Amino acid sequence: MTRHFTSSSPAGYENVMRARGLTAAGLAIVAATYGLARYCFGLFLPEFRQEFGLSTETIGLIAGLSYAGYLMATFLGSGLSTWFGPRLPILLGGLAAASGMATIAIAPDAWTLAFGVFLAGTSPGLAYPPFSDVIVRHTEPSRQNTIYAWINSGTGFGVAFAGPLALFAGEDWRLAWLLFASLALTITFWNYWTLPRHSPRPENAKAAISPRFLLQRAARPLFVAAFLFGIFSAVYWTYAVELLWMLTGQSNDAILFWIVLGVAGVTGCFAGGLVNRWGLRRTYWVLALVVGAAVATLPYLIEIPHGIYISSAFFGSGFIVMTALFGMWSMRIFREAPSIGFGLTFFLISLGQGVGPVLGGFTIPVMGHPMLFVVSGLLCCGLVLLGPKKRGFPAAQP
Repeated sequence: MTRHFTSSSPAGYENVMRARGLTAAGLAIVAATYGLARYCFGLFLPEFRQEFGLSTETIGLIAGLSYAGYLMATFLGSGLSTWFGPRLPILLGGLAAASGMATIAIAPDAWTLAFGVFLAGTSPGLAYPPFSDVIVRHTEPSRQNTIYAWINSGTGFGVAFAGPLALFAGEDWRLAWLLFASLALTITFWNYWTLPRHSPRPENAKAAISPRFLLQRAARPLFVAAFLFGIFSAVYWTYAVELLWMLTGQSNDAILFWIVLGVAGVTGCFAGGLVNRWGLRRTYWVLALVVGAAVATLPYLIEIPHGIYISSAFFGSGFIVMTALFGMWSMRIFREAPSIGFGLTFFLISLGQGVGPVLGGFTIPVMGHPMLFVVSGLLCCGLVLLGPKKRGFPAAQP
């Protein structure tokens, strides 16, 4: 039975402070692994193309390696968390982020760059799913939606922080990646001192990894929607900056665009409040339309003053909230072993994000950048047909 304490009692105050510490550490590791190690490839795409002489098809394949790394690491991170506790895979994820970004910074050729992108891509797969175990095992149920939303918003903080660092580094993109790596290593040590050293192991851990448990009927719409959302959102993350460079030729506009995208993503911390007010299903519908519209309209907003920032703001906030919704949806279905179901959900998002850049790389020469964004955005809006059902779904925690 879960024990509840008032914040005025010593035990209640201790629980609140512990929850805040875990939230801050989780937000930081997500910022390092997702916001920097995984999504910043797109920010420096023009520099990579010029430095290594990369074709559009090669860029798509290298970007796909980041997601392939995530796919390979996701089940490893979830399994380690279930059997040995979440601390180990989270720390491994932080080390993978630091070493992968350091490899990118010193890469002498495209092959080394690709390896660094792959290694950095494994980091969120190791570190992110286990935090669902941290939340469920070490925080009060009444606060779990809010805590998870804050941790998930770390992606926005990381993306927002990357922009000023890129401006500081100027044309020296290698310096920027060395700074990213140093920051990731510092955050890893922070998590080393903050995360609980022991976590209770679920009694039914073995049953939680059975196909029957994972493929239950309530989870099927979640898994299909997660995969498709990954495909459509990856187009924006990978090719938006290149589209802006191609149509405007202004590098500073692209960096400011990235900063706005990240700052807007910080609003994802309010996802828990939206779900508490509107319900998961209605919030999901609205956010699928917001993200889809942001993707589809970007090529046309370039001609409007400050239009690109409107698109980046809506995509940044919508993407972070949408991923939070997938996480909440998953944790409601897989209460017995949250990191397993959570890991599979984000595995499918990343599988889609691995497919998206590769498809985009081979589609752009045929239909062009603008039409790729339009088609991807419209299909993303169609995800409203795969939202959470009202029935066959455990109720939210109060």
